[in-house]
Amino acid sequence: MKLFQRYAFRQAQWPFLITLGALTGLAILTQSLSNLNLVADRGETLLVFLWVTILAVPQVLALLLPLAVFIACAAALNRMMSESELTVAAAAGLSRRHRMSPFMRVAVYAALLNLGVNLFVQPAAYREMRHALYEVRTDIAASVMRPGEFVAMGPDVTFYARTVADGGVMSEVFIEDGRGVTSTAYTARTGQIIRAERGPVMLLRDGVVSQVDENGTLSSLTFDSYEFDLAAFIDPADAFFFKESDRYLPELFFPSQGDIVRARGLGNLLAEGHYRLSAPLYNIAFALIAMAAFFSGPPRRTGYARAVAIAGASALVVRLAGFAVQAAATNSPELNWLQYAVPVAAIIGAYIVIHRPARFVTRTVIHRPRTATA
Repeated sequence: MKLFQRYAFRQAQWPFLITLGALTGLAILTQSLSNLNLVADRGETLLVFLWVTILAVPQVLALLLPLAVFIACAAALNRMMSESELTVAAAAGLSRRHRMSPFMRVAVYAALLNLGVNLFVQPAAYREMRHALYEVRTDIAASVMRPGEFVAMGPDVTFYARTVADGGVMSEVFIEDGRGVTSTAYTARTGQIIRAERGPVMLLRDGVVSQVDENGTLSSLTFDSYEFDLAAFIDPADAFFFKESDRYLPELFFPSQGDIVRARGLGNLLAEGHYRLSAPLYNIAFALIAMAAFFSGPPRRTGYARAVAIAGASALVVRLAGFAVQAAATNSPELNWLQYAVPVAAIIGAYIVIHRPARFVTRTVIHRPRTATA
């Protein structure tokens, strides 16, 4: 890499990293607001809240990479144009391709990073986040561990514990279960919520179970250990399974029948898989769109604000078109090729805008008839 190219690469590299960090931080702040209920409603610790928020970063990072590339290229090119550095490089004999190559290198590195995040980092992070959220949402202990209070665990079940010690061990536990045709009451010296293979259960020790049958007869039975099933109090919507965003590429393209049913159709899985592969192309497309604002014609003394605004609007239209195609492909898998066509068309269009004006100007100058001078 020539000295000028190394210099131009650094001019785009630092704005790219700063922009990506700033946008990611803002996205994390926005994302964290939706997770506040983990602390407010579920009583989880701040550590769990931060961990779930951090696990959402890879997908946010993948979405913001093309935008960071566009801003970095536009900022670096605008500064180098305003200080005539690119003009001097052209006058020194550096071709347009060599002047563009440092910015294309930034785009290619970002595309490779985007691809790695889409294929490996995001599924791993989202799987871990799905496990963490499942643990939080099915944490019955967090909802019933209120010492000295009667807590309704359902329309017909009431729970009470006098104290809660370290480790979640409760003392003087009382449970009234009014489900069914009979009413049952459980009293125990201690109780503790544990996770069994069939789901969460409350392990009661040294207690009595009393039951009133249909005839109003009371019967009691002492026990040393009894497991009260809590699975019925878990919302079915919180059932654990991996969504499309949590799956690796082979699982998206070659799913099992159960995966297809949970994803509500094969189209959702295929659309997600093709999106993972096509999304990195937007980094190259956005870089070329930004370069089109500066290399599509002769230097402008009035500045490039209007050209950058048009390029930004064009990049926005291209990205929205990509999202629209992805949504359409979920119902029509035969449209998945358009997920690649949209960024490729933007790349070709930006390339034509960059190179065609220079050839057009050359032909105009060559074939312009000379006027007679007096």
